[in-house]
Amino acid sequence: MKSPALNRQLQSIFGDEGEARLFQGLEHLEARGEVELASGLRRLIQGADAACAQYAFIQQALAELGGDVLSEWNLRSGRIESGRQWKTLLGYPLDDLEDSVAAWQGLLHGDDVALVRAAIAAHVRGERSSLDVECRMRTREGAWCWLQVRGKISARDEQGNALRLLLLHRNITVRRATETALVAAKEAAEAANRARGAFLANMSHEIRTPLNGVIGMTELALDTDLDSEQRHYLKTVKSSAESLLALLNDILDFSKIEAGKLQFETISFSPAAVLQEAARTVAVSAHRKGLELVVGVGRDVPSRVVGDPTRLRQVFLNLLGNGIKFAEQGEVEARVELERLADTSVVLRCSVRDTGIGIAPERQAEVFEAFSQGDSSTTRRFGGTGLGLAICARLVQLMDGRMGLESRVRQGSCFSFTARFGREEGTVAVPGQGQPFSGMRVLLQEPNDTAAGALGSCLESLGLAVSRVRGLEEAELALARSRELDYPFGFLFAQGGAGLVQQWLQQRPLEKLVLLLNHEQSRDGLDALQAEGLGACLLKPVMAEDVKEVLSLLQGDSGFDLAPIDLQTQVLQEAKRLEVLLVEDNPVNQELARRLLERRGHRVTLANHGGEALELFEQQRFDVIFMDMQMPVMGGLEATEAIRAKELRRSWVVSGDYHQVPIVAMTANAMAGDRQRCLEAGMNDYLTKPLRLGELDRVLEGLQEGGGAVFPEPGGGSGAVMDLEAAEQDLGDRELLRQMGRMLLEEWPTHLSGVNDALQGHKGRDLCRHAHTLKSLVAIFHGDRARRAAQALEQTCQNEAAVDWSEALRLSQELQLALEEMKPELERFASAS
Repeated sequence: MKSPALNRQLQSIFGDEGEARLFQGLEHLEARGEVELASGLRRLIQGADAACAQYAFIQQALAELGGDVLSEWNLRSGRIESGRQWKTLLGYPLDDLEDSVAAWQGLLHGDDVALVRAAIAAHVRGERSSLDVECRMRTREGAWCWLQVRGKISARDEQGNALRLLLLHRNITVRRATETALVAAKEAAEAANRARGAFLANMSHEIRTPLNGVIGMTELALDTDLDSEQRHYLKTVKSSAESLLALLNDILDFSKIEAGKLQFETISFSPAAVLQEAARTVAVSAHRKGLELVVGVGRDVPSRVVGDPTRLRQVFLNLLGNGIKFAEQGEVEARVELERLADTSVVLRCSVRDTGIGIAPERQAEVFEAFSQGDSSTTRRFGGTGLGLAICARLVQLMDGRMGLESRVRQGSCFSFTARFGREEGTVAVPGQGQPFSGMRVLLQEPNDTAAGALGSCLESLGLAVSRVRGLEEAELALARSRELDYPFGFLFAQGGAGLVQQWLQQRPLEKLVLLLNHEQSRDGLDALQAEGLGACLLKPVMAEDVKEVLSLLQGDSGFDLAPIDLQTQVLQEAKRLEVLLVEDNPVNQELARRLLERRGHRVTLANHGGEALELFEQQRFDVIFMDMQMPVMGGLEATEAIRAKELRRSWVVSGDYHQVPIVAMTANAMAGDRQRCLEAGMNDYLTKPLRLGELDRVLEGLQEGGGAVFPEPGGGSGAVMDLEAAEQDLGDRELLRQMGRMLLEEWPTHLSGVNDALQGHKGRDLCRHAHTLKSLVAIFHGDRARRAAQALEQTCQNEAAVDWSEALRLSQELQLALEEMKPELERFASAS
């Protein structure tokens, strides 16, 4: 036989002399006269032998040409009956190893044996349609060769048991080596990139420190007596240092993004306020160049979203700065619109459009790359690092958005981007609501179409009917016609200066004048306008909040004078009922403060955190705000700073009747440094918890008398479990104290589980907050032992990154022991009739 495979089959049937016995049988057939049958069987066997030999040759050729070897395993006998060339893949001669499955498995790498056996078993059981596994096998030289082994069952018996398995072997050593090299190269490149980013970040910080010193000392030197030449030199130094600082800030942000170290906040904020603050920041530069700066917010944009306002403001500032830099005349417009509203998220579409030099189509894709600008000449003409847009594009990506550009050369550019934020319940704007000036008419004199459209939209959203003219002469004609028809306008929004104000006041018109000024006009002519008796003015760019404020003031009193904000304004006279905003997250403290204030005849509005306080502050006027310090969503200091910032914007709506609302801190902290923190945030006074009638009266009286803040020194307490008599003296009402006790007992399990959960989860910030809340609550009842334990636990967790958890555990146990001592006495007191 030519075919060894066929010869092995004959041996398995007839024994070792398989071929000889076969032909002996054929000779017996011929002897019995079955010549034709014997001849046919001979030809069949010869054909089968030739086919098997041809198959073996093809297998050999495939192994030599393509590197693939097909073998057949007899799973019952454990022999490899064909395709012995798998040996040559590993460098072995064909006769060097047994043709058995055991010999094949003996060459497997120890780490791959279980993998291969599991893959074969899964295919045999029918769990996989085929076998496909990569494994290592030992070569004749002792090295390891990677093979891809693919197979399929080719025969089963009547019971479904696998009999034969076809296996395809392929040498993939080169491919695996290439993949390993690519992975190593990728990791090396990433490590080098991270190292570069870390180096840039560290170096930027190191350079910023002395550079800030240069700028600061230069500013001090500029405040001294200098001649004109010295002042010119120092101004040049300051300008150069500020340019270098801006460059370093760009490099720092870019390196943080590249190194993956840029952190995003998740807090509640107003998108409209972020846009307004960004526009106010660059307004001076725009107006100095004679550009019109316009901002607009869609009516359906939510009043508050959850995300990082700092990063959104950074993108707006960069795009607005570029628009102003590249526009020589015309306007720069920024807008925020609602793109999509989902159950838990909000997608905003933001855009900044300018009438600048534009960007050629072939250069537009490059402007978002680092150190690239729209045209090579702009580096010399306009300056800049080319990092700004690259940073913006990456920040937008991190906010789950995309950035786009539409531009035409010498016609301007429009950069737009989307950003996804969390949705805060109850803050979606509803068109048609909140129109306090419905039915009133306003004449808007504004030559710029874009500015007129934005301001007109603000006025219409407040319910006013708007008529627009371009020039003052047209405005005079429109006013005269309306008076003739006995249908005068209620307000006139106009551009002009002291001459217009003087002429207006001489006419004693029915309409109320609101002057629209840019920063250059307000800086140069504000004193003159005040002297002429201007009623009110708005500084561009104008936002809806500004418009609403000025209209409210003009509705209340038409006799307005320019006056600076008095930071020590009195609240109201003592006998007058006060509108009080109480900002407190804990129900017990909330109820206590509300009851005490209402007993003094004041009207109290409640807010559960600083975010709600900001919304209420924008919706109505308050005579005083009592502000808790530590609250979820937004704390007291942050809320106070935001309120003071809004009041500064309101000061541009000029009116002598405008006052800054006093803010009184309420906290269980009476530690050194609290006074300075509260004063820096803009607070006027300070109350320590638990609230006492005497202290509350002192604060209100002090504010009425224009007194400053009084910050009590921390007291040590008596160390008693509880002093109910002293607590009753503080409140002046035993039944109110009982109600406070019942409320605290209802919340008792919640507070204890909060402490335990934060302790077990090593959540330092949560543990600090729960300890602070417990401290203020037990202090109502003069539970000094529990109060001191809660205060110690709070101080231990102040620095979340360096909490001593063993000490925190000890203090929490001490706190819970003090609370258990206090609870029975409190229960007896609260349940008494």
